[in-house]
Amino acid sequence: MLWKVGYNSSGNLVWKKAGDKMSFEKTRALIAEMLERQIIPGVDYTLIQHGKVKYTVTQGTETGAPGARKLTEGRYFDLASLTKVMGTVPLILRLAAEKQLELDESVSTYLPEIKDTRVTIRHLLTHTSGVTAWIDHRDDLSASQLREAIYAQVSFGTKFNQEIEYNDYNYLLLGFIAEKITHLPVQKAIQQLVLMPWQLTQSTFNPDPFQTVPTGIRNGILLRGQVHDPKAASLGAHAASAGLFATKADVVKFTQKMLAPQNELFGFNQQQDFLNNQTASPALQRSWGWAFVCRNADQVVLRHSGFTGTFILWDRMTQNALVLLSNRLYPEPNLEFLDYRQQIYQTFAAEDKLK
Repeated sequence: MLWKVGYNSSGNLVWKKAGDKMSFEKTRALIAEMLERQIIPGVDYTLIQHGKVKYTVTQGTETGAPGARKLTEGRYFDLASLTKVMGTVPLILRLAAEKQLELDESVSTYLPEIKDTRVTIRHLLTHTSGVTAWIDHRDDLSASQLREAIYAQVSFGTKFNQEIEYNDYNYLLLGFIAEKITHLPVQKAIQQLVLMPWQLTQSTFNPDPFQTVPTGIRNGILLRGQVHDPKAASLGAHAASAGLFATKADVVKFTQKMLAPQNELFGFNQQQDFLNNQTASPALQRSWGWAFVCRNADQVVLRHSGFTGTFILWDRMTQNALVLLSNRLYPEPNLEFLDYRQQIYQTFAAEDKLK
């Protein structure tokens, strides 16, 4: 049961687990500093310790604009690229566990439009494919036009299997592969094969705009309940790189499933494999979708973020995690947020090691 700690200086309730001592003080201080400096107008975050919710805060406003709506618990956020790890990675691994695809099979086996037979599903999952693409007037294309343009324009250059280079096209291709196998739009496949089995009932690709925190402004219109990512907006239900909206409660529930030794979708071996290097090269370090903040015998902290101002950190060894949702895009992207985010990654890892 969560007990009320009290009101903070902004008039928002702060809650603490009954009988627990506050922890991760430096991490929490950095988050508070972002709010004080108006790097973000509001924040919805939860610290998990030993697998349980330890500390949760909902504070500030949705945009910081005059008269902006107060940020309250239960609002939906545009998760942006957290879609990759909450939706696409679990979907691909489920299909692999069911022997519907092979992680080390060439992408061209499933997508004959991709001619480079070196590239495997593993390369896409770990962002080691070296994929690049330049598509003229990309944001003006329909879903079918953009798909055809991706097939025509993607290439895999000198960085193939040599570097980790994060690129949405890796996950768009994974989505197209999943569609070939499931015969469903990838977002529907994620809904049916990932979100429903995990009972993530507050995660959706079609949120109620009134219940959703807005992001930025596009063509003079404030985006509320519409995906911010332009590629995902064009592809609609066929986008596997972004498009998912969720409440903090659901992102926390998902994170707790990742902390568990196993869950409904992954067998023990798959779940353990998240802590290991999954690239095809021992010189590189990347998990299934997730990046490592640190990885050694004593500690493995994984991270993933979303462009809109969202991120997850977790360590299965200590059963500690941080889920943070915010809007860094109004009225335009705040670049200072990126520096703070990196500081939070490192500070969380340092404090996590002491627990």
